[in-house]
Amino acid sequence: DALLVMTEQGHVGVGTTEPLRTLDVGGTTRTTTLEITGGADLAEPFEVSNASAIEAGTIVAIDAANAGQLRVADHAYDRTVAGIVSGAGDIKPGMMMGQDGSIASGEHPVALTGRFYAKVDARYGAIRPGDLLTTSDTPGHAMKVTDPSQAQGAIIGKAMTTLEEGQGLVLVLVSLQ
Repeated sequence: DALLVMTEQGHVGVGTTEPLRTLDVGGTTRTTTLEITGGADLAEPFEVSNASAIEAGTIVAIDAANAGQLRVADHAYDRTVAGIVSGAGDIKPGMMMGQDGSIASGEHPVALTGRFYAKVDARYGAIRPGDLLTTSDTPGHAMKVTDPSQAQGAIIGKAMTTLEEGQGLVLVLVSLQ
């Protein structure tokens, strides 16, 4: 095994002879500080069972019929809400976690914590910074929490921007509750 490899493409491998990224480490990496500047959320890859094509910003929930998979959220105050498909509004995942070839892999990066844009529907109420958001009856869209008694366990996070009417993207600080 080579300790250090550099390919003609400029990829550097430590502990691997075939680096697939700019820096590819085959083993444990230790650092004092890791600064991530290419994205703003923590995401994991998931399969989404009820969507042939899914857009970034879509609200997803746990799929009880398929272990480890998600589905497009399609009803209000869904307590199985899991996150938002990452990548909307040019905010990419800052960190991706997963395990290739296992139940912890998939095609769609789903943001579980951080800041990112989500699809929302303001027909259920205008959305302003600080409003709690939950799933809505509009598939893949969040809405403002208007009934706190139904919201426990169904909160995606807090709105950081405004949407007065219609459907669009809102910046969300994710905090599943």
